[in-house]
This record gives sequence, C-alpha cells and structure tokens, in this order.
Amino acid sequence: MRRTKSTTLLLILVSAILWFVSPGFSQDFPSKPIIWVNPFSPGGGNGLVDLAFQKPFEKELGTRILVENIPGGTTKMGTMYVMNAKPDGYTLILMSDMSWVGYYYSKTYDTKMWEKLTPIGNLTTEPNGFFEVQAESPYKTWADLVKIAKENPGKLTCASAGAGGMQQLMVDEVSKAAGIEEKFVPFAGAGPSKIALLGGHVDFRICQVTEAIEMIRAGKTRGLAINTDKRLETLPDVPTFRELGIISLPSLTRSVWGPPKLPRHIVNLISRAIEKATKDPDFVKIVETQFLYKAEYRPPERVFEEVNNFDKKYGAKLAEANK
Repeated sequence: MRRTKSTTLLLILVSAILWFVSPGFSQDFPSKPIIWVNPFSPGGGNGLVDLAFQKPFEKELGTRILVENIPGGTTKMGTMYVMNAKPDGYTLILMSDMSWVGYYYSKTYDTKMWEKLTPIGNLTTEPNGFFEVQAESPYKTWADLVKIAKENPGKLTCASAGAGGMQQLMVDEVSKAAGIEEKFVPFAGAGPSKIALLGGHVDFRICQVTEAIEMIRAGKTRGLAINTDKRLETLPDVPTFRELGIISLPSLTRSVWGPPKLPRHIVNLISRAIEKATKDPDFVKIVETQFLYKAEYRPPERVFEEVNNFDKKYGAKLAEANK
C-alpha cells in the first residue's frame, strides 16, 4: 500500500501520543524529593561532595535532594538499601571506589553489586594516592626515598589509613614499579596515620591530598609524589607518578547509581541533570579549589566500563588481600 505524506505524519503523531501515555513514560518525573544515599558516615569525601552537589543538582532536577547516611558493612548497608529500592528514580546512591573495594571486604555479597545496580553518571575524579614525609625528613624527593629503600630492602615504613583497601593496593603498585620494598603499616584511619608520621614513627605515608594539604601549608610535612594526570596548581612542586615513570595507577571517582532495572528514560533524565550540575561554577570552584578534586561528568556506559575494568585489573589482588 502506498503511503501518502499525510498518512506518514498521522502515524508519527499516533506513535508520539502512545509514547507519552505509556506506563513507562514518567512525564511528571520528578514529582517528589529524591533520597540520595551516602553509604558512609557523615563527613568524609562522599559527605563533602554531597553538600557541594546538592544545590546545583536540585536546580537541574527541579526537586529536593534528601541526603541519607546509611553506613555499615563497608558500604554494604547503604548499597543494599538502594539495591532493594523501587526502580522509579527516587532512590539514588553516591558510590566511590571504596564501595567496590567493600565488595571484597564484606565477603557476604551474593553478586558483584555494580553488575546489578544502574549506573547514571560520574561527578568527580580525585587524586588517589599522595605520598608525604615530615618536613625535616632526609627524603627531599621521591628519588631520595627510592634510593634509600633500595639500599635497605623492607626497612622503610609506610603508614596508611587501613589495610587491604585502595591505599595498600596503591603502595603495592608503586613499590613494584619503583623496584622497592617497604613495611606497610596500616592504621585505623587517616588521623592516626598522620600522628604516626608527625611523631616520626614511620618514614612516609600514603593519604588523600586533602588530608595532607593543611600540614604542608603549615610547614610540617612535604609531598613527594601524587597520582594525578598533571601537577596540582596548589602543589606545583610535587611531581606526578606519571612524570616519575609510574603509570596506569587507578584514580578515585565518585559516581551516581540507581536500583536495578531503572528505566532508561529516567536514567537519561537524571544523567543529563548530573552533567549540567557538574558544570555549575560554584560546584566546580568548591570541588577544584577546596577539595582539590576535578569536577568531571561521565555517562552511564563509561561509568560501568571503568568499574568493570577496575575489577578485572585489581579484583584478584583485592580478594587475595582480604582473605
């Protein structure tokens, strides 16, 4: 049968009407506040990003964002809360690499949760691995530390905020690339590791740059190397590991995820709002000048791909470290 121009236009119009009235199309989304789960205790990196992102995200979505802290089980409590939530877009979670590490810590997940949750969009990329020493340390540069470490295998001590997680993974990767051995000394958090460094109980420590910046400004410590693509404007004298010939280290990201089977049109709507909100001047300023992070949107497919690649590259090592 030959279609006329008017017949084709009519078919297009009918299809559009059916799409708008179909049950899968939430024309009024969002029509109520959205619960934004933080799987960590109040404060910390996720908490800081929550506060900075809340206002621009609310503006783009046109609804309130209610932050709810659900810590416990190395992020499992908050993750399972969202895993079991209704897939309607009104329950979201901000995940970091520690969430994925939590899969290996807990040993109680039935499945890899990133394969069930719905990726929506990335907010920030952050320096994951900053090495510092006391200001009066004989290690003036990373090369100094490597030289002494090679002359004294296994003697130098490196403090961290915990065992079996990203920081231990980073130390292992950097040490292997540099050809050195050190004694890894985990503490119960960044605070105790800082005290150990200042007290001279360890030779150096790995931390987040935000945990070190105030001590550096006070002249108490000095940075040796950082895991970023380029040097930070705030710390122009601290070289990147890439400059030092150590590459392919994981960076820390924070991304938004929803419950399993979240409809694609809702994913797209929220993802577009995230993309616009990450470009908000106030958010960018806070993130990049106060936190020393990088405001960086990435679409759902790339978010999932990066987590999956992280698991393929480091999953076995994390599983072995957390036996």
